[in-house]
Amino acid sequence: MWISLILIVLVAGIISAMGIGGGAIFIIISTIFGLFSHKEAQGYNLIIFVLVGLSASIKNIKSKDFDQKIFLKLIVPILLGSLVGIYFASIVDEDKIRKYFYVFMLCIGIYEIISSLKVIKKDKLKIDERS
Repeated sequence: MWISLILIVLVAGIISAMGIGGGAIFIIISTIFGLFSHKEAQGYNLIIFVLVGLSASIKNIKSKDFDQKIFLKLIVPILLGSLVGIYFASIVDEDKIRKYFYVFMLCIGIYEIISSLKVIKKDKLKIDERS
């Protein structure tokens, strides 16, 4: 179990640091392999998110890829969203949260496929116009 968990966390950390959703991957893989319940995976994911976010933020601040004015404007909505999410997570049944999560991930996947197909079609039209 520990080797699987370490590998999953390592992959999720790498993907998260790249900004492409490692947390979702962590939740999906750790629940599929039965390492955690969905609620446990969410909790560990948040801890991972804090650590990855802190590390990536330090790097971005040092390399000046960070706009302090924008960050200050985002603090209140971030805190409000977090509080609302915490509230809903405490009152909604774990099975429902799991189902909502997977439906959301499915919708994101479908959206990404459709968006990619549109880009491919658009690129193909540009190539055909040049020919």
